[in-house]
Amino acid sequence: MKWLKKCLLLSALLLPILLGLILWLAIDNTPKLQIQAELTPEQIARGKLIFRQNDPRRLKSGAIARVSVDQQELDLAINYLANQYANGVAGLRIDKGRAQIQASLRLPSNPFGQYLNLTLALTQTANLPEVDYLSVGKLRLPGMLAKPLLRLALNTLQPAADRQAMVDIVKHVLFQPQRMTVTYRWRADLPSKLRGALLTPDDQQRIEAYQRRLAELSRADNKSVSLADFTKPLFELARQRSANGQPTMENRALILVLTLYVNQQRLMKVVPESQFWPRPVWRRVTLNGRDDLTKHYLVSAMLAAYSGTPLADAVGLFKEIEDSRGGSGFSFNDIAADRAGTRMGEQAVANPAQALKIQGLLASANENQMMPATADLPESLTEAEFISRFGGTDGAAYKQMMQDIEQRIAALPLNRD
Repeated sequence: MKWLKKCLLLSALLLPILLGLILWLAIDNTPKLQIQAELTPEQIARGKLIFRQNDPRRLKSGAIARVSVDQQELDLAINYLANQYANGVAGLRIDKGRAQIQASLRLPSNPFGQYLNLTLALTQTANLPEVDYLSVGKLRLPGMLAKPLLRLALNTLQPAADRQAMVDIVKHVLFQPQRMTVTYRWRADLPSKLRGALLTPDDQQRIEAYQRRLAELSRADNKSVSLADFTKPLFELARQRSANGQPTMENRALILVLTLYVNQQRLMKVVPESQFWPRPVWRRVTLNGRDDLTKHYLVSAMLAAYSGTPLADAVGLFKEIEDSRGGSGFSFNDIAADRAGTRMGEQAVANPAQALKIQGLLASANENQMMPATADLPESLTEAEFISRFGGTDGAAYKQMMQDIEQRIAALPLNRD
């Protein structure tokens, strides 16, 4: 009995020391990686091209297909996700038969260090890659120990059933120098199966609340309405719901519902259950008298609220450059709407206090308080005109115009400190 007591006492004394030692080995004072992901319009265009060339929705269910992606493109995607969702930096290296993912994540203030430096090594097999090892700081865990830890971490990010649905379609992953090729069997029902991975039941409940309110508001007689006619009552509802909830999550749900509506996209694409909810009546929703500006504003707000400002900026600029090559032409009006929407979406989810502030402002804001004047801005420019007048996106005249737009946006009551 005395021996058992001594063992328990010794364990109680050694356990904190052991935990402290593990933390000391796992946490570092400096990051291994420091380069943030910066998406450019060219990279957005490349991503769209890759998707168009490999869009699985054109395949018959059960068909076998392959998609091959360069290391540079995968590295950018992984780094961007780490930037936006983990306050960190990540990188990828692909060699023959193996791949290595590195990440440096910034930690909250603590006595052990500021960064968690991770390295995940994968080895190619006849089917899916196997975990070779996982290193956390100075600790190195073999695959047999790393796999249950990774499974636990992934379960907190995505339901196991949704992740398994993805794994089931992948048949083989081939690692070649600076390139990865995935062989998969397409399933037509996969998109609907994965929708639950994007939205939790709480998210869906929030979305339903705003969809029902929007359906009520859309039954007004006017065929064309100002965006403010919707944002005022919807953000008032968000403010009421946030009294005992999460204001950032409320704002995300509201922005998603409104963005899909102004673009006349059915909510069923995101939430299949919404087919049983009241449907809003389609209306032409305007900013500065134009419905195209409303679409730019809200799409950018949604991208910022769900993905972060670098992606929203790059997508907006890409759209205008693409238009100048034969579409509607480069428009600084659209860029202003993109930037104003990005700013709103960013602030709407920055933190709970800021989310509540935005709710209060937008619950009473008119158009001119959330969108700058744009009538005097150049638009419908061909690529040649854009380069001639503004020197392209690196030209001094372009930068001056963008500075003017940013100043207009910063002066809006919505953006004042």
